[in-house]
Amino acid sequence: MTTEHVFATVSEHVFASPSSRRFITAIAALACAAAFLLGEAIPSRGSSPPRHHRVHAGETLWGIAERAYPGADPREAVYRIRVANDIPGSEIVVGQRLVLP
Repeated sequence: MTTEHVFATVSEHVFASPSSRRFITAIAALACAAAFLLGEAIPSRGSSPPRHHRVHAGETLWGIAERAYPGADPREAVYRIRVANDIPGSEIVVGQRLVLP
């Protein structure tokens, strides 16, 4: 008896009855549903809405970054502020509302 014959015989017996086919189909459907539901994005509890800052006279992106993100590298903070607000350079104007990501 070859291994092909053994596996063919086993699979014929396992999948032969309609009840076992229904059971396996139900298990496969449940696995797909669970994968779909668990794959949905769930926001973390630690995430918070972005903060905002209104630019005052004499302020710079560097200064805002230092105050908004104390202890962080100001270069990285300036970059994140620029990207979040679509600022191509470093020019900001008084009254401008900045998103602080």
